[in-house]
Formats: sequence, C-alpha cells, structure tokens
Amino acid sequence: MKENTSSIDEARAAKHKVLQMTAGAEQVNGVGITRVGDSYAVKVNLADQPTDDFELPSEVDGVPVLVEVVGKISKRPDTGGRKTR
Repeated sequence: MKENTSSIDEARAAKHKVLQMTAGAEQVNGVGITRVGDSYAVKVNLADQPTDDFELPSEVDGVPVLVEVVGKISKRPDTGGRKTR
C-alpha cells in the first residue's frame, strides 16, 4: 500500500472534485478534509448506509477518500448563549 503524502492544497483540490461527484446524493451530509498522520484526506460523511448505486473512488488525484456513516445531522436547540452541563 502506498503511503499517503497528500498536502492540504492537494486535499482541497480533491475535495472540490468529490463535492462534484457527490452532488445530489441524498445520503451525503458532509464533505471535508481530515488529517491522516502527517498527511491529508477527503472525508465524506453519510447519513445512512450507502445505496448500491453510490460509488466513490478510494482516492482522487492521489488523495485518499474516506467514507463514514455518521448518521443524520440536525441543529441543536438554542440554549440562549448559556453553556449546558
């Protein structure tokens, strides 16, 4: 397995391509950049298990693409600026 040595700039460019690839995919609730050791990867968060027609490459332009099912994301209730305990 090739060691990942992707820079932040390479990850940003790959993220843009992944955003285009995932446009309209309902189960995608976030695309970002994450650290992997001393390098970077694109992370795709899913609300549900991917459907059979959902496909992403394991890397884009040499930058790893990590996919994780994190569940649905919802807004937290407003606490009026008070810290909750």
